[in-house]
Amino acid sequence: MKSVRTWAMAFINSAENEGLDIAYSIDTLKELSSQVKALSGFFYGRNAAAMLENLLREEIKKANLSDEGPASLSIELSVRFIILTVRKNMFKQLKLIIDDITRIMNKRWQIIEATMEYALPCEEQAEFENSLSEAIKRRSGASKVLLSTRQNPALLGGYRVRIGDDVFDASIRSQLEELKIGLQSDMGDLFDGGDIDG
Repeated sequence: MKSVRTWAMAFINSAENEGLDIAYSIDTLKELSSQVKALSGFFYGRNAAAMLENLLREEIKKANLSDEGPASLSIELSVRFIILTVRKNMFKQLKLIIDDITRIMNKRWQIIEATMEYALPCEEQAEFENSLSEAIKRRSGASKVLLSTRQNPALLGGYRVRIGDDVFDASIRSQLEELKIGLQSDMGDLFDGGDIDG
């Protein structure tokens, strides 16, 4: 069975070989795969692949998507790719494959994806997000930062930023946790033979 990375590279190479806009092709693949997931039932094997291909092509016609030019080539590539994942019993891995395609292309295009959680929105939220994106670009050398945000009241205050595996936590919750650990350590030293008189 091919790995997720092999499938991701196969899609990218196919798009490049056909001279397609890869960003548009990725978006098309995401859109069509979400439509497939919305269909009832689970798809495996050749019979399901043929039925799914007919359903997809009907949906494309209903949506009046372009029948000519580069857009139609991206649609065709995405349809063929999804059908192939069904035939090869890789459909369950399609989300992982798409995520890997996105990661590979973001790295090539020097795009960094970051997530910011905040406890409460501030008055200058948009300005803060722009400043954060610019700071990430300066420090990383990235050409673009895709910053997604979400509110997380559990942080109590402040914010937390995740870039890949790296996390910068400036939340009140994390500060309270650090204080708690510090106090526990100090109390442990005190009762483990530390000098009470100082």
